Amino acid sequence: MLAELFYSTQRALRRGLENPVDVRDRIRHNQQMASALLRKEGFSAREIEVLWQRFKADYFLRHTHKQIAWHGSQLLQHDNPNEPLILISKKPTRGGTEVFVYSKDQHALFATVVAELDRRNFNVHDAQVMTSKDGFVLDTFMVLDQNGEAIDESRHKAVTKHLIHVLQDGRPTKIKTRRTPRNLQHFTVKTGVDFLPTKSKKRTLMEFVALDTPGLLATVGATFADLGVHLHGAKITTIGERAEDLFILTSSTGGKLNEDEQNQLRERLINNVAELAPN
Repeated sequence: MLAELFYSTQRALRRGLENPVDVRDRIRHNQQMASALLRKEGFSAREIEVLWQRFKADYFLRHTHKQIAWHGSQLLQHDNPNEPLILISKKPTRGGTEVFVYSKDQHALFATVVAELDRRNFNVHDAQVMTSKDGFVLDTFMVLDQNGEAIDESRHKAVTKHLIHVLQDGRPTKIKTRRTPRNLQHFTVKTGVDFLPTKSKKRTLMEFVALDTPGLLATVGATFADLGVHLHGAKITTIGERAEDLFILTSSTGGKLNEDEQNQLRERLINNVAELAPN
């Protein structure tokens, strides 16, 4: 009962029922702190302003000022903005490695990235998925290796190269079958797919809960791609053995998912995740 209370409270907070902070103050604070760091590197206030005009308010809310400055510094030096940019943190962040993906949005991009990470035996512990005003993805993945550690720096160059390659290639990476770790074989988490009420008339908010088995996120991404469901934003969270994710989706025609599409997506996700279940 205590566990259920904890998870229910955590979900309620994640859905935004906590006392709201002043959004404008948080955005202003992060921008001021990040701008100061960027100006120290020699970038002008105008360069910074032009870059940030492309980003939605959500970007400045869901990243720290240090992340914003790190992204901004590399983006302002990026020679060809139409080519993917991959950034990998050299120092562990929250026990893992931060992987930032900037690319022109394309079909199945999320599925391609998470499948490529999974193919290299990495586990996505946390992620922020969002798009810019002009159609570029600004995705941040918190990644652990197969031992639950940050990615060794000696592997960063190869990971960057392969992620750029699969994004430029445009073909989804095949999902790799991996054995479920022994420590997860004793846990049971019922897969749940709920479509939450939202004020938006154009997008659907989906909550997804499942056992965090290898290949889970890659399977979810592939399911979206197979059904033509477009991903516009996501908050990926792993709590112990549980994956608790929120996705902002539209149908293949660009609007909210209707009841039949929701039912089809729910059924396909539950069936696909069942195939990943520990033997």
